[in-house]
Amino acid sequence: MNEPVTVKYSLEDILKKIDNKLDKIEEASIKRFEKIESKLDTIQKDITDLKVGQARLEEKVDGLGKRFDYQEFINRGVVIGLIVALLGGLAKMFGLIGNP
Repeated sequence: MNEPVTVKYSLEDILKKIDNKLDKIEEASIKRFEKIESKLDTIQKDITDLKVGQARLEEKVDGLGKRFDYQEFINRGVVIGLIVALLGGLAKMFGLIGNP
């Protein structure tokens, strides 16, 4: 009933086939790792570009902040000048200040 199992292939042929399959798997793995490495390099470059862009924007925002501060200083001076002129005109109109 139980006949002995016979193998038609030599052990050398079987080992060569296994070795070839392992080589193919290794090549596929290397290609995948190369693709991943390439993608990581691209992501790293994009992040660097974003950091440079962010630094430029921060410089522009700082410049705008300084401009606004200067503009506020000028606006305060103009408002104070208008108030003083208005009070002087009202004082002269009501006779609090005499004619020269």
